[in-house]
Amino acid sequence: MYDEGELRMRKKHFASLSTFQIMAMFRRGIFYFFLSIYLKEFLGVSNTEMTLFATLPMIANIFAQSAIWGRISDKFKKRRLLIVFGEVFAALGYLLVFWIHNIVNKGKVGIGHISEVLFSQADLSEILNVAATYDIEAIPRVLQISAYIIIFGFTVIEAGWSSSNLGWTTLIADLTRESERSKTMGLLQFIGGIGNVLGVTASGFLYQDGFGFWLGDLFYISSGIMIFSIIALFLIPESYADLDSNYFEEEKDEDYKTEQPDLSLKKNNKKTQSNWPLKLFIWLIVVLAIVNIGGNSINQMIQIHVRLKDTFAASDQTVAWLRNTSSIAMIVGGLVIGFFTSKLGDGNMLLVGFLCAFIGTILLPIVPSIVVFFIYMALKGTSRVWIQTTAYSMVNRVVPLEKRGRMMGYYNAAFYLSWGMGGTLITGPIADAIVNSNFSIIMLYTILGLLVLGSLVYLLINKIANLKHQRKLIFYSSLGIFGSGLILLITFVSKPITSLLISSGNTDSYSYKITFYIAAILIAIGIIGYTIFRPSDYKKLVLDKNNKG
Repeated sequence: MYDEGELRMRKKHFASLSTFQIMAMFRRGIFYFFLSIYLKEFLGVSNTEMTLFATLPMIANIFAQSAIWGRISDKFKKRRLLIVFGEVFAALGYLLVFWIHNIVNKGKVGIGHISEVLFSQADLSEILNVAATYDIEAIPRVLQISAYIIIFGFTVIEAGWSSSNLGWTTLIADLTRESERSKTMGLLQFIGGIGNVLGVTASGFLYQDGFGFWLGDLFYISSGIMIFSIIALFLIPESYADLDSNYFEEEKDEDYKTEQPDLSLKKNNKKTQSNWPLKLFIWLIVVLAIVNIGGNSINQMIQIHVRLKDTFAASDQTVAWLRNTSSIAMIVGGLVIGFFTSKLGDGNMLLVGFLCAFIGTILLPIVPSIVVFFIYMALKGTSRVWIQTTAYSMVNRVVPLEKRGRMMGYYNAAFYLSWGMGGTLITGPIADAIVNSNFSIIMLYTILGLLVLGSLVYLLINKIANLKHQRKLIFYSSLGIFGSGLILLITFVSKPITSLLISSGNTDSYSYKITFYIAAILIAIGIIGYTIFRPSDYKKLVLDKNNKG
């Protein structure tokens, strides 16, 4: 009889997926975490431009997944081949982008814009091994071009690389049964978290104030890891179409029987395709997108904020350990998510993940201590693994097998697009607008933020508490929260600019704090959408303890 704590996936397949996952997350940690800092501090781009490296590649990623790779996956069922192609394409793309990036700089600029220090050619001649006379006035322009080469280069790379993302998510769904997907994804998140910790730790030493990218070391290492990681994939079948008929043992559980694919069925089941709850799927994707855009809109802002001289002046290693705190939380969260979902159900655990993200974010602008940033990263890591794991299980519960490739492309979009979209369209422009702006503009952003946040708190408490007969009490309580915040703000601004809220008069620091409020507001909107505007057929998404049969 089936033991709930045991995975049904073949051990060799899980081992292969685990090997690939730990190397993939190691590569992501070693390369991407410091890339935004490199663009901002070394190449001197603006806040909005800094976020483009996440936004444009992710737009290309989700478009290619949905329009190209999803259709290919559904038609040919070559999930593993999609992963291999994506990794090889990206590995070669990394080398090409660095080569172009190097060609643009060679003979034109041999210096880097690190923080507020513009290093002279004499300071770096030995490191860069070049000897030439440089046009000082042209240097900022050349550095900006170098930044855009990385941004647009990785946009092209992501279009091809996205085949790996889609192949990965669909292959896991093929190799697991419904009741074990949350546990399987949790374990893979745990393993990936270990790889991410190792990668970010290594990056803290290899970054070297930007020279890890400038000289190409991080490009070469990442490319090599991608090529090496695909070896483990050849122990895995292409998709469910290549599985043995007895891959999954027979079960008496009717839910299992109806969910698992009959490998002898025809590829196109029109009845299944027409009856699946498309509107329910769209609702969940929209909620996930709002919460993820809010939470991820400040990813780059946090890294820059803690490094400012007027805040915490964090070193490369401290910033790396901030990220590692999130990864360690993902490791722990991945270990316990299977237990919690078995007790509370996917739907409730998804809400818990949302709330963790909100609580961590709202603390950032309130408490002026770097300890709070470590707490935030721990809550962010926990919420990330719980949201991804439970949402993945919920989506695959309603998506027909014949549409899995394309629909998982849309599902991935709710996560991948959020990595840069919120920063480019919302928090980045706001941060740039606040920097060097007059005091009235700064106060306007703050008051509007408090007003919106107070309104959302009212709606959320009113729904969760379900105290309709006490609406006046809730209303006045929320109004009191807003009023107290406004009074506190007036108290701060009546003092010198070096007050607690506006740290040492540094507008850069304050602009990032405003973006933290905005991120919290977006997450709160997503939570309200998940709790208040829940569709009538919501139960199709969840497999709560009482419904397992």
